[in-house]
Amino acid sequence: MGKHSGNRSARNRIRKRRQRRTIISLLLLVILVIAGTFMWKHSGVNLANNQTKSADSTVNKSSSSQSTAKKTMDSSHKKTKIKWVKQDQPVKFPILMYHAIHNMDPSEAANAGLIVSPETFESHLKALKDAGYYTLTPKEAYKVLTENVLPKNKKVVWLTFDDSLRDFYTNAFPLLQKYQMKATNNVITGFVENGREDMLTLQQIREMKKKGMSFEDHTVNHPDLSLANAETQTTELQASKQYLDNNLSQNTTTVAYPSGRYTQTTTQIAESLGYKMGLTTNNGLASLNDGLLTLNRVRVNPTTTAQDLLNEIATN
Repeated sequence: MGKHSGNRSARNRIRKRRQRRTIISLLLLVILVIAGTFMWKHSGVNLANNQTKSADSTVNKSSSSQSTAKKTMDSSHKKTKIKWVKQDQPVKFPILMYHAIHNMDPSEAANAGLIVSPETFESHLKALKDAGYYTLTPKEAYKVLTENVLPKNKKVVWLTFDDSLRDFYTNAFPLLQKYQMKATNNVITGFVENGREDMLTLQQIREMKKKGMSFEDHTVNHPDLSLANAETQTTELQASKQYLDNNLSQNTTTVAYPSGRYTQTTTQIAESLGYKMGLTTNNGLASLNDGLLTLNRVRVNPTTTAQDLLNEIATN
């Protein structure tokens, strides 16, 4: 009996030791799990923070880069502050009339008089720049004519292009930007709206408008207004103005009469629709005396040299 009791007592002690070891092992395991979880979470937070910082840094760098680019672009297109000076004598100034700017193909011989090469066009811009000419917007041209003012110590010229041809975007526009000059393209809205291949697109027009170019009216279908009845003339002048006003968020103020043809009825309709200026193909310098809706222009030919141009547009 005593022997069996001693054996049980020994077994109990062994069992209790095992239980304690098991409990201790479990406690150590729990502690390790808790510690591991804490370390994993802490590491994850740091990793997330590092990723966030990295992302923020990338965003900040990108934003900074975009901001710098925008400032550079805004600076390059920042409007020059002009001081306008009242003139003693009635102002006369040149409104140049261009059409196409590209190297003529032999098949275009019939329209040769309307095509100026990019090289010739650039020589004109350089000559005008060197001679101290300031290029006008339509708004500024109207100011010059109605207020009889000029920019201080500057001569002025208004560069106009008829027909909204695609090469204005591909050939003329880059050169205008190069010499930091402005120009106005007179748009045949029906041709643009119908997507004719040789015409500017609305997207191109909007892009150039943001960079200082202006766009005025050249009717819907380029008809001979002098032969059209009053109803047709009204439709042509009104619908084209509405198209430009709506799509460019502007008040279109100028119409270039197709082929320079118009009648007294044409100018009356134009005035009633809110046009402030009308451009003809009558050769000469523009002045208020000729009438705001019948302004002269200077036709630029393919053979016009830079010196020829300066000689023709000289006002004194």
